[in-house]
Amino acid sequence: MKILLSGATGFIGRSLLKKLLTANHHIYALVRQVDNRLDASINQLTLASLSVLNEQFDVIINLAGENIASRPWTKKRKQTLLNSRVELTNNIKSSLKYPPKLLISMSAVGYYGVASQGVFYESTPPKEGFSHDLCAAWEASATAFYQDQTRVVIFRLGVVLGDGGALSKMRTPFLFGLGGPIAGGKQWFSWVHIDDVVEAIFTAIDDQTYTGAYNLVAPQLIEQDHFAKSYAASLNRPAALPTPKWMLKLLFGEMACLLTEGAKIVPQKLEKQGFRFCYTNIDEALLQIEQVRH
Repeated sequence: MKILLSGATGFIGRSLLKKLLTANHHIYALVRQVDNRLDASINQLTLASLSVLNEQFDVIINLAGENIASRPWTKKRKQTLLNSRVELTNNIKSSLKYPPKLLISMSAVGYYGVASQGVFYESTPPKEGFSHDLCAAWEASATAFYQDQTRVVIFRLGVVLGDGGALSKMRTPFLFGLGGPIAGGKQWFSWVHIDDVVEAIFTAIDDQTYTGAYNLVAPQLIEQDHFAKSYAASLNRPAALPTPKWMLKLLFGEMACLLTEGAKIVPQKLEKQGFRFCYTNIDEALLQIEQVRH
């Protein structure tokens, strides 16, 4: 297959490429400029070179997007987050000479907005807020590919756990015994192991029945204090130091809601289609990740 990947050097992209490169695919990476971190067998394309490429892709996997939680949501930052998702997806579509057979695009459980009550399936109406607006706009730019008879699959990700990503930022404070429940710790914590993200992408490529939006979160429903205790235990550390809600609001402003609120998200569509998660228990998932590091 001819597969185009955006966000190839990101946390998910790196893990996905490892598996893609072991298969007999022609891999293209969409880059701003030539990136020496990528394997020499990967064809690197900019938007400009994509627009003159006279080929049709079997699959486009759209992973690119600025980190939503890396800095406070100023007006300028919100626009950057939108552009890195929506504008890029629109630019990919307009640059292609031929539509792809399949588009797999990422989204997030932030699609459901800031909520602590209720259960959210793929069909549940979302709550208002910037995280919903951002994800909804990103998903709309992906579903525009339907106009060209492209099959579209959207994965609404929980916190992706692996050697890198969110855990790499949490690891140091937890190692020093500074990790613990956030804002009481009773908010829901939607998580998924990186291996299950990669497996879901491969399953969507192979299984023609996959279409539309899917909650890509582990089926185990846990609260944030459960995660904090499990992660601390995987590092042989305590998880006793709580972080108050007011401090997070002071530090992060509106963005603090990503940490202080959490909806109960259920991977209903994946379970109905028989997708089998490799990691359904947070303790086992975190222990495996630590073992991989050593």
